[in-house]
Amino acid sequence: MDIKQGDIGLLMALDALLEHESVSRAADQLGISQPAMSAQLKRLRNLFNDPLLTPSGRRLVATSRARALQQNLRRHLQNLDALVRENEAFDPAETRKTFRMIATDYVHLVLAARLEERIRAAAPDARLAFLPFEPRSMWEVLEGDSADLALVTGMELPDAISRPAMTETFCVIMRRGHVLEKTDLTHVAFCAQRHILISPEGGGFVGATDRALAGFGMKRRVAVSLPSFLLAPGLVAGSDALCVVPRRLADLYRDVVVCRDLPFDVRGFDVDMLWHPRRQNDPAHTWFRGEIARLTKRI
Repeated sequence: MDIKQGDIGLLMALDALLEHESVSRAADQLGISQPAMSAQLKRLRNLFNDPLLTPSGRRLVATSRARALQQNLRRHLQNLDALVRENEAFDPAETRKTFRMIATDYVHLVLAARLEERIRAAAPDARLAFLPFEPRSMWEVLEGDSADLALVTGMELPDAISRPAMTETFCVIMRRGHVLEKTDLTHVAFCAQRHILISPEGGGFVGATDRALAGFGMKRRVAVSLPSFLLAPGLVAGSDALCVVPRRLADLYRDVVVCRDLPFDVRGFDVDMLWHPRRQNDPAHTWFRGEIARLTKRI
């Protein structure tokens, strides 16, 4: 095999063929006709001396040789794409790029509207996709260029580039008119109330607040466990229960809940921005990271 007999377009065709295992869908992805893609497949079969796609019933499936090629092929094409992007000028006012950001629901809630406003002002034809936080697959998504970056807490990805984005602290929220709204919030008064706890893993009734209270030899009664911070303000607004939440989230709901300082310290958390090293010098990516960094410094 001599790759000089082929070209980059052939390798892009192979990548699309292996992804879809379909000549027609691969042709659609690259914007060429089905006969043209069939001709590309024929050239690829000669180049690699392998069928690459072989019939299985009514569909095509990749051969073992093709599967062995796929991961390295995708990585090399992504690196080549990154090399080209690094030498392209980027004008946010002209771009139609879609920027994709992974984050927890809390980060999406705090940043989404503000980030959309910033991006719309500078890049009116750009699009934003806010993606869910899936810890097990996050690196695979970043490595595969299915997301530009992630804003997460406590994720150790040795191969990723990481920068601090923001530090969050906790407060306690209660409904307006609550008996504790305008009184001293002591340890005893805090523990005497019913509580709502956020358990991202689901169903937990002990958290950082309980561990902090244990240091004083005290306990509280957690009556409700929620899987997401986003559910807390609405439930708190309609009950007498208290809930400890990130302060930036509480600030968004000041019209329906009261935010009070805790009478003891509960350690906050950092939110880090992570991305694949391949994107480090991409002008569009650099601009997007900068917009997020400037936003998180302001709020």
